[in-house]
Amino acid sequence: MKILLGTPITGILNDKSKKRCLEREKFICEFINVLRSQGHEVFCAIEIEKFGEKIAPGEICTQRDFEAMKKCDVYVAFPNDSYGCAVELGWASAFGKPIFLAINNAFGVKTPLYEGLGMIDTAQIKNYSSQLDFPQLDDKELMESLNEFLNNI
Repeated sequence: MKILLGTPITGILNDKSKKRCLEREKFICEFINVLRSQGHEVFCAIEIEKFGEKIAPGEICTQRDFEAMKKCDVYVAFPNDSYGCAVELGWASAFGKPIFLAINNAFGVKTPLYEGLGMIDTAQIKNYSSQLDFPQLDDKELMESLNEFLNNI
């Protein structure tokens, strides 16, 4: 299955130095590896942009990500405080893509539109609690929910 994985990019770089945050990078890399080990093809912009080392300008990343959204089978997102994920959620919804939205209770839901996605799309919202931006990969409940969602598409 072709998965577009949405994560914050500029929002997860170190706030002061705008350098890579290795803890956040580690989760994303491990999460991508788990999905790929299950046979999925994963597109993730932050991976392409070398976790902040090669941020693409808007005219490049917008077209690239839009094309990736058209080609994917499902959109999986950890939006946290990302405006980019909000744009991608709009694209996914408009294209009728199944959406798995993982919401960190530490950030909360940034807009009621996220909560209402399940009413108009094949969408599942799963909350998790973490003081970090992302859950731990051993969060069995989240991973089981994601796998069940992917298996039912």
